[in-house]
Amino acid sequence: MQPTPPGVPHTSDIHPAPSPAPADAGPVTNAAEGAPEEADQLGGQAPDGGVAAADGARVLDDLAALVRRYVVLPSAEALSAVTLWVAATHLQPAWQHAPRLAVVGPLKRCGKSRLLEVLIETVHDPLITVNASPAAIFRSIDAKNPPTLLVDEVDTLFGSPRAAERNEELRGLLNAGHQRNRPALRVVGNEHTPVKFATFAMAALAGIGDLPDTIMDRSIVIRMRRRAQGESVESFRFATDAPLL
Repeated sequence: MQPTPPGVPHTSDIHPAPSPAPADAGPVTNAAEGAPEEADQLGGQAPDGGVAAADGARVLDDLAALVRRYVVLPSAEALSAVTLWVAATHLQPAWQHAPRLAVVGPLKRCGKSRLLEVLIETVHDPLITVNASPAAIFRSIDAKNPPTLLVDEVDTLFGSPRAAERNEELRGLLNAGHQRNRPALRVVGNEHTPVKFATFAMAALAGIGDLPDTIMDRSIVIRMRRRAQGESVESFRFATDAPLL
C-alpha cells in the first residue's frame, strides 16, 4: 500500500471528529485480507521477490496500534495520516515531494510533543531540534539519504511577527525542502567557493497555533485536542517504551 500522495495542500487538513475514534477502530488497511496465498507460503515475500502486500499491511496496522497506544489523535483519519506519513519517511529516495506534518493545537497539553516523541522512534533517521540555525540544518541533510526533521515548540520560531521575521531563513529552508532540486547556495572556505547544499527532507513540526501559510500549504495538518473524559493512553518513557517502537 502506498502512502498518501505527497504535496497535497489543505485538502489533507485533518480536523477533529465530532466524537473520539473508538479504541477498536479498524485497521489502516485491509490489504492483508486479499493477499495471495503465495505470500504466506513464502513467509511474507511476494512470488516476484518483493515484499508481500500482506506483510506491508501488518506493518502499518502494528504501527497504527502503537501510535494509538501512546497518543490520542483527533480522529481515525488522523491516525491513518500519521501512520502513512511515518511509512513515507522510510521511502524518501522515491519521492519528488516531501510533505510536512504540521502537528498543531490551540493550547498546551494537547499531545503535540508526545506525538513527536513517538515519531522520533518510528521515522527514518530522526533529526530532532527545538532551536537550530538553517545552516546547521541544511548541513545535516544528506542528499542521497535525507534524515527526517522533527521540530518541537515551533510556535517560538513563528508565533509572533518579530519571531517570524528573525526566522525567515528557516521558513525558506522548510519551504524549499518540500521539493527536490531546491538547494541552498553558500560560499565556503577562504576561496569563497559557491557550494550547493541539499534541502529536501521530510519534516514534522509541532506547536501551538497555525504555522506560516507557506508551510501549512505544504503540510498534512493534524489538529490536536486535549483528551476527553474517559480517553486514556499509556505513559511514554524512552528507556522502557522506545524499544517497542
